[in-house]
Amino acid sequence: MIGLRPGGIRLPTAALLLIALASLAALLWLGWRLGAPTQPDPSQVTARPALWQATKGSARLWLFGTIHAVPKSEPWLSPAIAKAADESDRLFLEVTGLEAERKDRAVFERLGRRKGLPPILDRLSPTDAERYRALQRDHGAALNALDGYESWAAALLINAAAASGLSLSSAEAGEAVLSRRFAGASRPVLGLETIDEQLGLFDTMPEADQIWLLSQSLGDAAQAPALYRSLHDAWASGDMATLEREFITPFTQAPGLRARLIDGRNDRWAQRLDNAMQAKPGTAFVAVGAGHLLGSRSLQARLEARGWQIERVQ
Repeated sequence: MIGLRPGGIRLPTAALLLIALASLAALLWLGWRLGAPTQPDPSQVTARPALWQATKGSARLWLFGTIHAVPKSEPWLSPAIAKAADESDRLFLEVTGLEAERKDRAVFERLGRRKGLPPILDRLSPTDAERYRALQRDHGAALNALDGYESWAAALLINAAAASGLSLSSAEAGEAVLSRRFAGASRPVLGLETIDEQLGLFDTMPEADQIWLLSQSLGDAAQAPALYRSLHDAWASGDMATLEREFITPFTQAPGLRARLIDGRNDRWAQRLDNAMQAKPGTAFVAVGAGHLLGSRSLQARLEARGWQIERVQ
């Protein structure tokens, strides 16, 4: 439980924006479709997102942190990432099956909607209500029908809509590009959790915490485009210090939110990966949100605690 009230401690926009982008179903709801992924020849790519290698006995994992939606026509598939992917016999993503857009949107609708909810404006303070009206004027249809959504779902959609002017695409992000690369070579693509599990983390939040998240989203939406660009540039250059400062450090103000959305998932994923690689050794490529590879309780740290040797290779 977060245990914070609207008007209390604010979690900076950088963290909230990445929380929003962590919800792939929210991106699909807004129209950031999974089309035909495109990336140029890796030899032409100058971006260098961070990449780690984890080894334990005869098993090897490549660990890559993604941003689930990237600016169109900005390549990131570096030679090292392409080589690691092509060496791997399977791909692990947070969730799979995102090409089934109707199904994924249905999960978001099922968990995010509830009958009998008060209108969004009735859930907000006067200041936040005015911010919401301003966002409606700017984003129109994307935010004109949120009254039927639970507060967590509205918060995700507001954050994602606030970044919509960046012309982001999920089709050119890590999940889509890597899925296509593995599927094209008839190699399995596996999920560490389901969409129900992912969105259920938000859906089971106490209402007070959902309202707090909604308030933060509205208060910080105006800064979202500039902050996204800053975060994207840090990610593309492998600047983990900046990402950790902007994303992980602010969670000291909201430890319950961090435990729910980051640390707990890292623990579960490390166990699932360790079990999977013990059952079937080989080489696997793991692509999860970049926030999970940051800080002292990162996925790498949880794997290291299970006996894996970790090395950053890019």
